Amino acid sequence: MTTRLEDNFRKADRTHLAKRGVHSVTDLLRFFPRRYLVPGERTELGDLPLGETAIIQAEVIRVETRRMKQRKGTITEVIVHDGKQSMKIAFFNQYWLEKSLTPGLSVVFGGKVESFRGQLTLASPVWLNRTEDDHEWTPEDLNSPFPIYPAVKGIAQSRLWSSIKTLLTVAGDEEFEDPLPKGLREAHELPDLRTALEDMHRPRKIEDVERARLRWKWEEALALQTEFAARKAILAGEKATPLLTQGAKSRRFDDDLPFTLTASQVRVGEEIAEDMAADRPMHRLLHGDVGSGKTLVALRAMLTAVDSGAQAAMLAPTEVLATQHFHSIQSLLDEQMALSPLLSDDDQVTVALMTGSMPAKDRRELAVDLVTGNIDIVVGTHALLSESTMFAALGLIVVDEQHRFGVEQREALRAKGGDTTPHTLVMSATPIPRTVAMTVFADLDISTLKEMPAGPKDIATHVVPIVDQPAWYVRVRELMRQTVEDGRGVFVVFPRIEPTDIEDPESGDVVGQKQGIEDITRKLSETPELAGLKFGLLHGRMSTAEKDRVLADFVKGDIEILVSTTVIEVGVDVARATMMVIIEAENFGVAQLHQLRGRVGRDGNSAMCFLLTEMSAEDESYGRLQAVAETLDGFALAEYDLAARGEGDVLSGSQWGGSSLRHLSILRDSEIVAEAKTLAEQIVAIDPTLEAVPALKAFIRRVLPEDDAHFIEAG
Repeated sequence: MTTRLEDNFRKADRTHLAKRGVHSVTDLLRFFPRRYLVPGERTELGDLPLGETAIIQAEVIRVETRRMKQRKGTITEVIVHDGKQSMKIAFFNQYWLEKSLTPGLSVVFGGKVESFRGQLTLASPVWLNRTEDDHEWTPEDLNSPFPIYPAVKGIAQSRLWSSIKTLLTVAGDEEFEDPLPKGLREAHELPDLRTALEDMHRPRKIEDVERARLRWKWEEALALQTEFAARKAILAGEKATPLLTQGAKSRRFDDDLPFTLTASQVRVGEEIAEDMAADRPMHRLLHGDVGSGKTLVALRAMLTAVDSGAQAAMLAPTEVLATQHFHSIQSLLDEQMALSPLLSDDDQVTVALMTGSMPAKDRRELAVDLVTGNIDIVVGTHALLSESTMFAALGLIVVDEQHRFGVEQREALRAKGGDTTPHTLVMSATPIPRTVAMTVFADLDISTLKEMPAGPKDIATHVVPIVDQPAWYVRVRELMRQTVEDGRGVFVVFPRIEPTDIEDPESGDVVGQKQGIEDITRKLSETPELAGLKFGLLHGRMSTAEKDRVLADFVKGDIEILVSTTVIEVGVDVARATMMVIIEAENFGVAQLHQLRGRVGRDGNSAMCFLLTEMSAEDESYGRLQAVAETLDGFALAEYDLAARGEGDVLSGSQWGGSSLRHLSILRDSEIVAEAKTLAEQIVAIDPTLEAVPALKAFIRRVLPEDDAHFIEAG
């Protein structure tokens, strides 16, 4: 019998579960607790150990709900008694509990024992035996780890736990088909899938949880490595047209360069040229720090392709970034860029920009020029993927910010190569730690740019705790005015477009609101230090034409302070900008902060970056901000981020393929990764399509969806 979420949750509950990524019974069974209450022996209320986790069983004496005086919301105070002593336990913004916690009821509460006004209480209490069928708890229940799940609005912890326990009993066998081969489980003493799920949701001892977690590491490692092994096997059978010639166009470009290539750029250029000279398609990742010259390296590769009689396409995720790349190429080529296909010398290059917002007439004309071979290099967005866009001889594809394109999108371009597969160069704007690159990008050959063409940047970075040191914020605004008066531009980065509600994590009640980008722009413009200055606004909901106009005004100086979301993170190049202020900096990752900071000081002048935060120096997020402030080395920051947060978070939003490396650590679990790689290669060698291991195939598609199989975000 097939079990459905609909059988256990009403529509409103399913909506809230979906926001947590739970769309099916399988998702719910893998919705693992974020922590466990691990009690010792049952203790009387008067003997509870201060500072430790405890589970108590007592009788409700009195319940009272009132509004809090100092902040918004309610407090429900429950007085319980165990026959010898009473205790007061407070639940915040859970006023509905008063209807259920009636006097005389036997309850089981869990939480950390703390002292409040000289009396013991439970911090962040959880009502454990809330469902009717769980009122009678055995001594074994009371002394087993109790799972605490991520908060789901409208669904109590006890109801969530009860539903999962029910599903573990009644779910069909299809929910427990094991993706790990039996031989692997036996060799490493791993539990089967059903047992591991039981161990996570109703363990009898905490060691059960640790045993299950080892199994999840193996699952992720084998899925990842099997996907890469299968992908490599497919690539090995493809044919490409060798691109051998360095001709008039690439020679003129190198001769006209006003600077000398770095040793890294020369070496990486040779690696790419060697790949493109083969009859197998190149599949290479190019990564390096902000300003290391990736666009220059990619352009040299594209010119080599053009000299060999082929066309090149550069695919960017947004129109803003595509336009920036087009202008960068235009600037690098200078007079070598032909005015039109009809007015092109032998050593000149025709370059075009294709975006979805182009007028239909212009797009049709460009499509004709591409299919007739009049365009050498085209830069574009998803518009390049449309069926109406064809090429005369597509030989090289450069994909920027590879995490934004799935396999189907990339393959749509590759298929435009005709009888052969175009060579592919994937660019990442983020330095990737070697350990991550070797494992998570195992299907790509990797080239790294480690040198900076103009030498190290001079960007002084400071963390500004605006709550602890409000006077520092005033000084930052004074420096913003001074920068403007010096004829320079100021970026202000803000994490949100619209205002958002602040919700209590347990109850889901709205307890406040965070301001939106228009609010912060208005407030800044009204401060005494910035009054009268010309502000501009930039965010992702604006049309391409609006964004281009705002950036152009900022470049000209018609806008002096540009308040923006992270749309400026990659590719935006405004030479006059020498100051950046990042508000609520704790909401950004280390790599993202480093990318944003790279938008200032791009003309070689010294620059400033201020990371504004409401966090105190004791907060973990403050330490991350301080790490960014202490170095401009993107590779060092990537390694720091990897060690501090783990690969799942470093790969941005915890994402590899629409899901996450929730359990596997590439650093700590290197032996598992290596052994999984060997096993994956053996599986694929025998069974390339994975027909003999359907559960493993289904699990790979679950965590690495087919249309997003290259959706590994490095930023």
